[in-house]
Amino acid sequence: MRVTIADIARLAGVSKATVSRVLNGRPDVDQATQARIQEIMAETGYVPSARAVGLASGRTRTIGVLAPSLRTPWMPELLQGVADGLEPTGYGLLLHAAAGDGPALERFAASVRGHAVDGVLAVEPGGAVDQLRELHRGGLPVLVVETGGRPSGLPAVGADLADGGARAAELLLAAGRLRIAMITGPATDPAGNTCAEGFTDRLTGTGAVLRSSHVTESDGSEQGGYDAVQRLLRARLFFDGLFVHGDAMAAGALRALHEAGRQVPGEVAVVGLGDVAPAAYTQPPLTTVRVPWAELGAAAARDLVNRLDGGAGDGGPVLLATSLVVRGTTPPVGRIPGQRSRRARTAELPVV
Repeated sequence: MRVTIADIARLAGVSKATVSRVLNGRPDVDQATQARIQEIMAETGYVPSARAVGLASGRTRTIGVLAPSLRTPWMPELLQGVADGLEPTGYGLLLHAAAGDGPALERFAASVRGHAVDGVLAVEPGGAVDQLRELHRGGLPVLVVETGGRPSGLPAVGADLADGGARAAELLLAAGRLRIAMITGPATDPAGNTCAEGFTDRLTGTGAVLRSSHVTESDGSEQGGYDAVQRLLRARLFFDGLFVHGDAMAAGALRALHEAGRQVPGEVAVVGLGDVAPAAYTQPPLTTVRVPWAELGAAAARDLVNRLDGGAGDGGPVLLATSLVVRGTTPPVGRIPGQRSRRARTAELPVV
């Protein structure tokens, strides 16, 4: 049978309240009593209930992480960054996936209001923003990871995706590509929307053309990217540069271009977004805008823990820089600011 706090109190000849004070590191227990209680706990293999300790101390040492979906290609890397950021702090992680504002979100909010966590880290909360603001106003520390940089009015960490889009445009321009096409994710995708703004702004006044007919929406999947290129080709639209708002979609786009006999990067230069797993293994390997997903997660975790431990946080919102990872889907050009070259899988080589 599981050893309880009552068993420890009986064996030590003290009250349960005294055992509880020892568990919570209270200074108002004499050293001899404290040593006797700790010795009995060791002998019996007693493991204190985290919930009981949390109720006594008012802290659970747990961070609630709210994610819209675990199927998003970059989500595993971001969540690993959160876990890495929390590891040295002694805080645990309670993950809850809830898209939109349905019952799953209500269950998460109820658990938060029930003091199951000390703070909340929300990834692109979307429809949950109003509830998070309410919790924040009630005194709960909340921090948002805004992958698209959309202001929530809450403390936030994000990536400078507008600048990332501008870098993608600069690379295509440097490669001499002037007839541009673009494949976006769903209209609700904040990362793609922000990146598109930076991309189109940078093209303005350069002589490059991005017509509305050459912008097509996809669902974010590899098949969606394949279908999007098929639509462009069926419409007999000419383009020599393609910016795709996601590496999975870009992989599908490359497959469609290959089947159509369009040479990459000779006839069409392709730039993706994210630098997630598929990017280095497409044919040719994908040039992409790297978003520092793991660094985002770790920075968000550290900022939230700092706030929980009485610090002021990093202010906000904090924007992490993106960079270009140049592989095989764009032709060699002069170095672009913020560019990384990865034409070999295991080494970074200069672009000539």
